[in-house]
Amino acid sequence: MTTTQIPDRQGSRTSQRMYSAAQVLGGPLAAVLTILMLSAGIVPSYNVYTVGLAAVYGLIVLSISLLANWTGIWSIGHPAMVAIGAYATAYGSGHDWGLSFTVLVAIILCAATGGFLGFVGSRFSVLYVALLTLAFTLVVLEIIGAWKSVTGGDQGVPVDTFDSVLGEVMPSSDEVVFLAVAILGVALTVSVLVRRTTLRMRMVAAKTHPLASKSIGIAPEFQSSLGFAISAGVAGLSGVLLALLSGFVSPEGFSMVFAVNLIAATVLGGTGSIVGAVVGGVFLAFAPTLAATLSIDQPYLIGGILILTLLFLADGIVPTAASLLYRFVPATRSLNHRPLSALPAEAPIGTDGRGSSLGTDTEPVLTTEGLGVRFGGLQAVDGVDLQVLPGEVLAIIGPNGAGKTTFVNALCGLIGGGDLTGTIALDGKQLHSVRATRRRSLGLGRTFQHAELFGELTVLENVSVVNRWGRRSERDTALRILDSVGLAEHAHRLPKELPFGLQKRVDLARAITALADNPHLIVLDEPFGGLDVDERQTLARHIRQLSTSGTSVVIIDHVLDDLFAVADRVAAFNFGKLIATGTPDTVLQNQQVRDSYLGDIHADLLAPEVDSSGTPLISVHGIEHHYEGVRALEGIDLDVHAGGILGIVGANGAGKSTLGRILHGDIYPTDGIRILGDSKNLRISLVPEGRALFRTLSVRENLEVAAYAAGISGRKLTQRLAELQDRLPERVRTRMSLPAGSLSGGEQQLVAIARALMADPDVLILDEPALGLSPAMVDEVYSQINTLAYQGITTILLDQSLTRALGACTDVVVLRQGGVVARGNSRTPGFDQIAETAYFGTDVAAPVQDVAR
Repeated sequence: MTTTQIPDRQGSRTSQRMYSAAQVLGGPLAAVLTILMLSAGIVPSYNVYTVGLAAVYGLIVLSISLLANWTGIWSIGHPAMVAIGAYATAYGSGHDWGLSFTVLVAIILCAATGGFLGFVGSRFSVLYVALLTLAFTLVVLEIIGAWKSVTGGDQGVPVDTFDSVLGEVMPSSDEVVFLAVAILGVALTVSVLVRRTTLRMRMVAAKTHPLASKSIGIAPEFQSSLGFAISAGVAGLSGVLLALLSGFVSPEGFSMVFAVNLIAATVLGGTGSIVGAVVGGVFLAFAPTLAATLSIDQPYLIGGILILTLLFLADGIVPTAASLLYRFVPATRSLNHRPLSALPAEAPIGTDGRGSSLGTDTEPVLTTEGLGVRFGGLQAVDGVDLQVLPGEVLAIIGPNGAGKTTFVNALCGLIGGGDLTGTIALDGKQLHSVRATRRRSLGLGRTFQHAELFGELTVLENVSVVNRWGRRSERDTALRILDSVGLAEHAHRLPKELPFGLQKRVDLARAITALADNPHLIVLDEPFGGLDVDERQTLARHIRQLSTSGTSVVIIDHVLDDLFAVADRVAAFNFGKLIATGTPDTVLQNQQVRDSYLGDIHADLLAPEVDSSGTPLISVHGIEHHYEGVRALEGIDLDVHAGGILGIVGANGAGKSTLGRILHGDIYPTDGIRILGDSKNLRISLVPEGRALFRTLSVRENLEVAAYAAGISGRKLTQRLAELQDRLPERVRTRMSLPAGSLSGGEQQLVAIARALMADPDVLILDEPALGLSPAMVDEVYSQINTLAYQGITTILLDQSLTRALGACTDVVVLRQGGVVARGNSRTPGFDQIAETAYFGTDVAAPVQDVAR
């Protein structure tokens, strides 16, 4: 058996191991050193209590800091948890509980309460969770004031001596200080160790991307509940120590001022920083002394330092210091990365030792019967009957809005508030009542259109997070799969540091790792989108390996040539229905499939002629654009002349919207230039895809907002409103005071066009104006577009329907994968066939087919 050496590009393994050991042992060693200094009298006796208080505060801040960083929950309820622990201590001391039992009761009470708050809060935003924990603190304070028999009310309650395995523990003694320091040292070590486990990774994953985490078996609600339970348990332990340290418990110590101070200390030290929690605890303990020295009130001191920290050290003191070290001391950059060892080169990517079973097992892996998904009045998927065989690669195609993504989301249990009908069976098991987080264990995994990685986790952690326990064998499997997709040398990098093509590989590796023990079906959502030629070839090779291993693959994509090269069978969707299935070389010849892409138009429209001899209104030359490494446009040269309708056509993902936004001036290209013509005051309006109306504002208010943005007011605004209102159909004119969101899709599109016209533009850009509309409404919208063109408004139409563009536009430009592949117009004989061939990317003889006008 050969071995594959995972590259160690991060520096010396010895230095990494020494640094790793220092992280683990640093807390206990610091605690031992502090205890020795206290015992030897090096620390003045009047500061001994303050040191113990710093340890307790450090423990509380640690629990808040890691909770916020790992789960995204900012708790204002931790003072209440500390109070529960403190009062449990006071009660236990008076009832001979023993210290160990008291600690156990405090931790269990707080952990159970925290788990409940975390579960309830997981369905709300950060703000509402903060308000929930705030309310919890206020309720606990009220209970403390009212339950006088236990808490002593406003008078408080003393803490008596405890019996423990170490003998008697006397409140306010030096031994309590030593105990607090020791527990903090142990907590720091535990935090370092837990940071390296999948326990922390899964919490971060659930916080970062709940939908993606569900697809790999992580339940966000459980992670929030677990994280809050652990954090609250630590806070309860801190309450025990605080009660022992002070010897007396009263409600004043758990007020909202205490909550604010804890949050300030967390931010000051650095949210998520283990050392930063110690810094925050020390600051809180010594703040009264510092305030007295400076002769200012403590709230002013803490508030001022918090403001300065947010302004100049937004990440906190410790993370900022660490980033400066990483920046100016190169040797420190590799210290956080644990070394990777040599791994045995075993089975290829995505295999479990099985051979391909395509054609040898007649039982389908996936079966859907009458599958439907409805969102309110929208039937997104309608009665789909489909089967996928073992080892088969099934390509799902269809225009934007055809229901493809909703169909695969239904397979994965990720349809949100949609209503599902029909049945889904995976390997004979019905999935209708199976939660999304359980489908991974049944052998179903997926990737996402935009990779959807966990940005706060490294590449290795993004893949390892699928495993619950993080055993060494599981980590080795993750490393082996990363190596198989060419990502071993990037294992310790964050996703944002990688180009988009490598991010797609990480997403694929994560899905494969999730199915390593039970691979049945993997769903790939637009895996070829945004990749260059080499990256697409690499991905195609991985897909074939998956198929060869016996894993079935379902792929959605718009890059048809690459898609068809790996597909065994193709299923075509349109308007939520399955309209055709067959082999790649036959399904695209189906007229219904071609019409679904190319579209149709029923109105008899004749676009006005354009004089192309003059200076263009807008010219772009050599335009390129990238989104964080994703190529959207490449080498675009285009002139927009006054008058007529210019159609820019292409499948979803071809780059139409990006080009439209560049022509509008909404975004600047990565490379190339945009030139406006003779008029430097050219007015350009854009109607974005999806209309982007302010749904809660009335129709009139939507128009008025656009007018204000264009500097139109007073009498001119009234006149402009009247003009545009007359252009709207009567059913819209009579509902000007209703919320725009209450109109139908077609009516909203007409309002969106009217809103764009409020600025009296010279050029109007319409992005997918027919998307989601009925044929009758499409005709009405296109009729208005034609009218605007004859009124002298130059129109740029971004549409995925080639047939509509050829019938309605003066000139047509076809985009595919970010480049211009054809241009011309319907008046030129043969251009419709050239444009159609270019649109689908089949048998295109040259990069650009330019037909003379």
